[in-house]
Amino acid sequence: MCEDRDHSGVSSQSGGFLTHRAQATGSGAANSRGRTALPSSFRTLLASWGASLTGDGLRVVALPLLAAWIDPSPVSIGAVAVATTLPWLLIAAPAGALVDRLNPARVILVSHLLRALITACLVGVVLMNSATILILCAIGFALTAAETFADGAAQSLLVDVVPTVQLERANARFVTVETLALDMAGPLAAGFLFMLAPWLPFAVSAVGFLIAATLVRVLVQRPPPSAVLGPGPGPAAAKATISPTAGAAEAAQESVESERAPATGGGGLAEGLRFLFASPVLRTLVLTVAVMVIANAATDAMLVLYATESLGLSQGLYPTLLASYSVGTLIAAVLAGRLSDRFRGGPMLLVAMVVIGLTMLVMGLAVHPVVAWASYALMGVAGGTWNVLSATRRQRHTPRSMIARVSSAFRVVAWGIIPVGAGLGGFAGQHFGVPAVFAGGGVLVLALAAVVGRYFLRPEPGTA
Repeated sequence: MCEDRDHSGVSSQSGGFLTHRAQATGSGAANSRGRTALPSSFRTLLASWGASLTGDGLRVVALPLLAAWIDPSPVSIGAVAVATTLPWLLIAAPAGALVDRLNPARVILVSHLLRALITACLVGVVLMNSATILILCAIGFALTAAETFADGAAQSLLVDVVPTVQLERANARFVTVETLALDMAGPLAAGFLFMLAPWLPFAVSAVGFLIAATLVRVLVQRPPPSAVLGPGPGPAAAKATISPTAGAAEAAQESVESERAPATGGGGLAEGLRFLFASPVLRTLVLTVAVMVIANAATDAMLVLYATESLGLSQGLYPTLLASYSVGTLIAAVLAGRLSDRFRGGPMLLVAMVVIGLTMLVMGLAVHPVVAWASYALMGVAGGTWNVLSATRRQRHTPRSMIARVSSAFRVVAWGIIPVGAGLGGFAGQHFGVPAVFAGGGVLVLALAAVVGRYFLRPEPGTA
């Protein structure tokens, strides 16, 4: 629902709208100039990406299931969610700066190996019946911390191995694999494996990280095509391509071609923040996203309890809620670009916001599995539409020379609020009941829509 997707355990992880690893990857339709086959090194990177995302998808479902198995209190579940998302606030920015100075393939290799080792340690802890909420918090934090390095490095390596004219196709492949692995295959497998044995999804997740490390290992010593084909865009370029639909392809391609090098200097993030809040359009957008993230993170944190206790779903069926959301997101990826050609983006953003709020409210008031599945699918359509159109609006109102800095600042503000939302969800669930978290989230989003609606209904001002 809120621009970009976080695979760390709360949003995309839990069926939300934060799509973190947009981390921004995906533009839209294939470029007509780049119909030749993508490089073999990209296919290797894509396979590694898919294996690691499958490992993430397993963990994203299995970790809250394990937390609920150890201590089903909303406060405990919320604490694990907070710890798992905290690295996006504390570590992501310095990790990105460090990645820009290192060999990205080597960073990915080390990150995947560390995640495999950490996950294997969790398997041992569970087998010894020694797992506690505190241990899960520590492991969740460590896994996401390593993920922040792997994600940033993957975006940098993508730009190294793919020619500029093929970046749209490559980003579209990344988004497709992300949805299938992180949001569907991994979560669905995790629910089934957890029913067989609580340690089993983590063991398979560790294997996924090992496979990812093995695949990317061949790229560590391979010189990037840019050394032969000439300079390409800098690492920030891949991070700037967000929209996975043809409707945003033009804006995404502009940012790819214009951002030839990442911003340098200690003031990069500060400059991005200053510009972000100086622009009325971007200020409204980022503050809207931040409030929506609070509602999203709160409901995501309580989703496992909502599914298993409120809805009475088995551990194996709990991930079907996430799959429903992903189906809706895929539908949005197809429709959003076409609809944006016929309707103004601002009103469509407002409609998406209202639908998100209504689906949350309905889930809180009408607690039934069929209602939940349908609501999550509809929420996926609205959330995917929001992601596409809000990313496009941000790109169009950012000067070409500021794309990377403003994108980083936007993510820091939006993702940094995730732990706050997760903590509030745990508190509210403990005192008012889990369904009340969804109803409250819906009321918050609908109230937000009423406040900012007039800004989105106005004709969009001139672009940067």
